[in-house]
Amino acid sequence: MAKRLRWKEYDYTIQVGPGNSWVYRPLITVEISAKAGEKVQLKAMIDSGTDSTILHAEIARKLQIDLARSQRVRLGGIGTIDGYLATVQLIVPDTNVVMKIPVVFAENLPFDGLLGQRHFFQRFKIRFEKDINKFYLTPV
Repeated sequence: MAKRLRWKEYDYTIQVGPGNSWVYRPLITVEISAKAGEKVQLKAMIDSGTDSTILHAEIARKLQIDLARSQRVRLGGIGTIDGYLATVQLIVPDTNVVMKIPVVFAENLPFDGLLGQRHFFQRFKIRFEKDINKFYLTPV
């Protein structure tokens, strides 16, 4: 007998996009922590077009992560982004999933965070239903 999946339902979040248009984005609240004991909650976008998890550099400062001691990296794709690699603990509170993962902290990120294919998509099944502005997560 197949295991029945328990999906957590979310609504897309409406934000102002390019040209002052309204866009709907799959944002979830996550909690980030580091060795210093500080914790930061933020809204991060689930992004199937991003390979890694990328967080705004301001989050590193709040977590007391010294980016000057972190490895400098350059991510490529449609464009490039320079950042610093560090390991953090990421918690998805609605699912009780806790991950210790490497993330890239970048200054010029237009979001607090992007949850990419590596690590995040490996821990969750994700179902997007844009036509009804809903998306769903379940841990794997």
